[in-house]
Amino acid sequence: MRDLEPHDQQFAIRVNSVDELFWPFDARPVAERTLSGDARWHLLDEWDRLRDTRPTCLTVYAPESERSHTDEDAVRVAIHRSLEKAAGPLRRADPLSRQETVAARIGIAFLFASIMVSTALDRASESVIVEGVSQGILVVGWVALWRPAERFVVEVVPHIFNKRRIGEFADIDVRFAWV
Repeated sequence: MRDLEPHDQQFAIRVNSVDELFWPFDARPVAERTLSGDARWHLLDEWDRLRDTRPTCLTVYAPESERSHTDEDAVRVAIHRSLEKAAGPLRRADPLSRQETVAARIGIAFLFASIMVSTALDRASESVIVEGVSQGILVVGWVALWRPAERFVVEVVPHIFNKRRIGEFADIDVRFAWV
């Protein structure tokens, strides 16, 4: 008999729709989709809370209304594939989008350009105003790298510490409870 309500010692996730497990704009077949960051972080937090009890399965609580048109096997494959990727290098689990790659390249180029302009201004004049402008230009160069630096601190570094933990449950049995 399946549990209709999760309990404290159950490794589970509740969704209002199976689609909530995955990135919202992903139009690939279900088996090829990637878990959303929110779903992955929730599972990691739940596993961390329960890992000493070594849960044997992940229960996905999903609406009964979706049962007839949900391919459970495809969802299982997608969950396992996503977790296996998340247990590896971040470039496989969450690669940079084109926009992020272009922004990082432009930010780096802009930083080097601002360093060159700032250095040239510093060498050209001893005026306090020119030095202030020089330092302002340098600050703008560093701000251009704000998002790439944020990604490094908020995503890359934590991933280094979390990928091993995700690997602990990457191949866990996935069951569905239709509620």
